[in-house]
This record gives sequence, C-alpha cells and structure tokens, in this order.
Amino acid sequence: MFIDTHSHLNFSDFNEDYPDVIERAKSVGIIAILNVGADLPTSKRAIDLAQKEDLCYATVGVHPTNTNNLKAKDYSGLEELARKKKVVAIGEIGLDYFHNKVAKEIQEVSFKQQILIAERLALPVIIHNRDANPDTLAILKEKGIRGVMHCFSGDINFARAILSLGLYISFTGNLTYKKNESLREVAREIPLRRMLLETDCPYLPPQSKRGMRNEPSFLIYTAEELARIKGVALEKLGEVTSKNAEDLFKLARLKPRTTFSFT
Repeated sequence: MFIDTHSHLNFSDFNEDYPDVIERAKSVGIIAILNVGADLPTSKRAIDLAQKEDLCYATVGVHPTNTNNLKAKDYSGLEELARKKKVVAIGEIGLDYFHNKVAKEIQEVSFKQQILIAERLALPVIIHNRDANPDTLAILKEKGIRGVMHCFSGDINFARAILSLGLYISFTGNLTYKKNESLREVAREIPLRRMLLETDCPYLPPQSKRGMRNEPSFLIYTAEELARIKGVALEKLGEVTSKNAEDLFKLARLKPRTTFSFT
C-alpha cells in the first residue's frame, strides 16, 4: 500500500478523466492521494475532490510563483478553506528563485504568512523550494514547524539540514532518471523513517513514462526504485512510507481498498 503525498488531480490536466485515474491508482495499491493547492482556485478544487472521492485528501496553499498581488483577504480566504473537512496541510508554499516570476521579498512574506496559518490550525506544511536553499532554511529555522520538503532535489548537506529540523523528505519520479545518481546517493544516506513518496503529477513522470502525463498509479515506479536503493522489500517500503504520511498528515490508519498487483 502506498500514499501519493503530492498530486495535482485538482489541475485542469485531469478534468476529463480523474475517475479513471483514481481507479488505476487503486489497482496498484494507492490508498490515499493528497491533492495539493497552488492557488485559491486549485485549493478549492482539491477540497471538492476530497469531498467526492474517498481516496482523496486536500491541501491548500499558494505556490511561490503565484504570490504576486495577494491581499489580506486572500490569506483570510485561504485560512477559511484550510478549516474544511479533509484538508490535511498548508501547501504547497515556499520559495522559487528559479522561475524569477515574483520578487524574493514578496515570496518570503507570503511563505511566512502561510506558515502562520499552518501554526494557527496545527497543520503541517508542504514546502516548495527551488534555488533558494539558504533562505528556505532560514525561514524554517525561525518558524520551526512540521512538514515535508516536497520533490527533493538537493544534495546530502541540504538533506541533513532538513532532517535536523524534524522535517520529512519526499521523492518523485526524478529519482528514477538515468542521470540523477546524485539524488539516489541522497536516498541511500537518509533514513527510511523520514521519507515520503509522491508523483507531483501531472509533472515528473518516472523514467519509463517520460513524455507522458504523470498520474498517481505511476508512483509504483518511484517506489520500486527507492526499495532497490534502500535494499528493502517493496511491501516494506510501502508500509513505512505510508505510516510516515499517516503520522505527518494525521490520517486515520488506512487499509488497502482493493486487491492489487505490482506490474
């Protein structure tokens, strides 16, 4: 059994066929899918899916590249959404200096504002970090909150710094990429008890699905690679990473919903 801790079935890429996508996820042993907000509309959509689909949970947040022009009322609206049933985290939030769409100062203010919402509601955070390691670490050290560094792509020193703050690290399909041995080295070094799995779909499909729209059922390929790296059985990897997700997001202990096979 596996939990996709970062999915975007709430994006328009899945408007036409998300029920089929969910059924395929069930067939490979996915027992929960966290659909992650990137702005207010996609956060609302994540909540709608969580209400309709037993397998789905929601997170609400504004991605750093979408933080221009946010007003006080937007943060109030986000906090109101975060109080809805089956919302389990604030995210994805953080800093992105790669795309250079929003001034660093604006991103940092928004990151801190959304962390405050998480603190008030006792929710963990899902952190987006790209080319912003020092500033991300500085803010996290200042705030000291539960959460996960999603789509980890840093080196072992950054990984150790994240772990020292009590955060989890999540791996996506990029772990399977042929030229990404440096990320596999990080995965070898850090403890399984601090790892989560995700797809970040529709982005970052695993190596064998490159060029395709990613989806939760493809999580199995990342899980197989991580099990190989850690030298553990696939079932054990699923058990541990699912418990990690259940603990972080305060999910009820979940059981497989259907018979599945690994193919």
